[in-house]
Amino acid sequence: MITALMNLRLPIKTFCLSIFMGITMTMFSQVKSTQRANANTGISSSKAMEYRQRFGFISVGYHSPITTGDNFMGQGLEGESGLDFKFQIYVYKQFFLGLYTGASYFDVKDNSIVGNYNKTSLSEGYGYVGYEFLPADRLRLGVLASFYGGARFKNHYSKSRNVFQVDRGNLSSFGVYFNYELSSHLMVYIDYAYRTSKTDIKVAPELNDLFERGNYHSIGIGINFALGTGDLISGFID
Repeated sequence: MITALMNLRLPIKTFCLSIFMGITMTMFSQVKSTQRANANTGISSSKAMEYRQRFGFISVGYHSPITTGDNFMGQGLEGESGLDFKFQIYVYKQFFLGLYTGASYFDVKDNSIVGNYNKTSLSEGYGYVGYEFLPADRLRLGVLASFYGGARFKNHYSKSRNVFQVDRGNLSSFGVYFNYELSSHLMVYIDYAYRTSKTDIKVAPELNDLFERGNYHSIGIGINFALGTGDLISGFID
């Protein structure tokens, strides 16, 4: 059973990467066609942005975590799967604030690095700020960075019993996303994030460099549910 699950992870990650690349290529093709169409019809970019302004959105998605770096996550853990939940609100025009919560799941690939346990679940949460571009009809490109975040590692020692250890840390994240509008209130997205957790794990001094932080990439897909029209403060200052 364990061997079968291990063999399944590579196709799942390959599938997610294929979707990421395929949708990205489709979106950039959409950018070119929309630019040509707008040039022919004389539609200004400011009018297009005003028409597509939203108050915010709620999203749910799946991501594939990919550990990296010379640290306990990169050397000792292997990403398995993850879930994402976000709430985002547009404060002024395309500037936004958001809240993220999610979970990432990892298998241990080297017990000599992380110790005598076999799985780790990582609960994550942070606030973020960012800006969204509207480069083409139906397409939204956002860039964001966290400003406060926390991480909770739950390290499972046994498959048959509820035996675990908990470690905590601060979390930072930088990311980019592409949203494609299926309708005025429903979007699909792909996203990428690079996340770093600065931990409070207590280890011998010679191991501090290995355990003081952990890094991983996240490639995700999901659905956005748009909320309302108009940003938070434009109505008060325009």
